[in-house]
Amino acid sequence: MKKIIVLFAVVLMIVILPAEKALAQVPSVYIYEGETIIWKIKDVPVGRFPLFCAVEIHSSSEKFNKLYEAGFKVEDLNVNQSDGHWSLFIGQNILFTVSGEHAESSNQDSEIIALNLMSRFYEALGKQFADKSAPEYQISGEYETSGNVSWFGGKFIGRKFANGELFTATHLAAASRTLPFGTLVKVTVPSGKYVVVRITDRFSGHKNRVLDISHAAADLLDIKGGRVPRAIIEVLGRVDTIGGK
Repeated sequence: MKKIIVLFAVVLMIVILPAEKALAQVPSVYIYEGETIIWKIKDVPVGRFPLFCAVEIHSSSEKFNKLYEAGFKVEDLNVNQSDGHWSLFIGQNILFTVSGEHAESSNQDSEIIALNLMSRFYEALGKQFADKSAPEYQISGEYETSGNVSWFGGKFIGRKFANGELFTATHLAAASRTLPFGTLVKVTVPSGKYVVVRITDRFSGHKNRVLDISHAAADLLDIKGGRVPRAIIEVLGRVDTIGGK
């Protein structure tokens, strides 16, 4: 089976690489680099995948471009289970499913891979499409600052955020005192790990903290210990609708 998938990947390279100019007209593209596939939204990578994911990446890239043509909301991105596998969705549409083989080869939990992919999509969409020109997208007068972050846990699942959304276990979300709802924010901790979250809530306590992030985001940062870490907070901006006419 692996030989068939690798052969398909070679065929895709032969067919797709000459069409580079045509691919440049769509937001979702992928390129082959050694034994891996790099999936990009315009110029921003969203993931690096083993060659046996070639069929899935080809299909997922085409799905994204069709959904982009129709238009979708950033808040439509979500991670959930489908037929026992963790998947990244746009609305009710499965964009990418993490296979057991993929999880095993990367030595990561399937849910973490899917959440990381959603974070990378937030980053790519923020960098390519978001607006942050207004002063309300600044924290203490800056688009990038540093400060302490905390996280909130499972007891809030099923409750509404201040923006009206229901909190789920896989939300990559954060509470801020002032940033507009929907703002995409990149949070980087000293280990170098980072996550991109979407502002959905408000908090008034913790005067020495800049953000309060969801426990799924804290899982990606590996900060769910007793200490409140200091992080670099970068505002990417806000965008409501991706694509469409």
